[in-house]
Amino acid sequence: MATVFIRTIIIYILFMLIIRLMGKRQVGELQLSELVTTFMLSELAVNPIQDISIPLSYAVVPLLFLLSAEVVLSFLMTKSPTVKKIFYGSPSFIIKNGRLNQKELGRLRIGASELISELRLIGFADISKVEYAVLEQNGKLSAFAKAGDQAPTCKELKIDAKEEGIAHPIIIDGKINKSNLEAAQKDFLWVKKYLKKHHINMKDVFLMTCNSQGQVNIIMREM
Repeated sequence: MATVFIRTIIIYILFMLIIRLMGKRQVGELQLSELVTTFMLSELAVNPIQDISIPLSYAVVPLLFLLSAEVVLSFLMTKSPTVKKIFYGSPSFIIKNGRLNQKELGRLRIGASELISELRLIGFADISKVEYAVLEQNGKLSAFAKAGDQAPTCKELKIDAKEEGIAHPIIIDGKINKSNLEAAQKDFLWVKKYLKKHHINMKDVFLMTCNSQGQVNIIMREM
């Protein structure tokens, strides 16, 4: 039992380090080579845990090899468009200049109802208002509205707009997040004064954010 436990810890740490080095992505954002590598990694990692007669090196060496291969392949794809196209494919225009490419839709095995559903998810209630719809290399759909259906920008309306920046969560569930506090260029004393000014107890704060303009948003804990 102790052997299985130790093997599990070793494989777990190694597996997590490899996934970390591969980058932070959700499953739906993985490229084909990354998805295949992930499946192979999981299979290789489990075998020595299930069967203690298998040497641990039989998992460690292939894991390190797959990591090296993925790193090399990723590097090659940044340098060679041809290699990238072979392994990642290329974006597909489903709608171009307002016209639906039915042949491309059929080639990608996407039904019309599925396309409409995906367009609704990204904010398009009517397909007729879409100028371009592109199926990206990671399998996600990007869409752009026709010029006449686009919302006017502040620049077009000649309105001065200030960049608000990122809203940093500086208090989460009643506790200060020090790294986010530094990112917001604030300190503990500022937080304490702000809460005191508004008669708020820190323990009662579920979420407090502050952006680059110093704008604060507070969500109180539900009692």
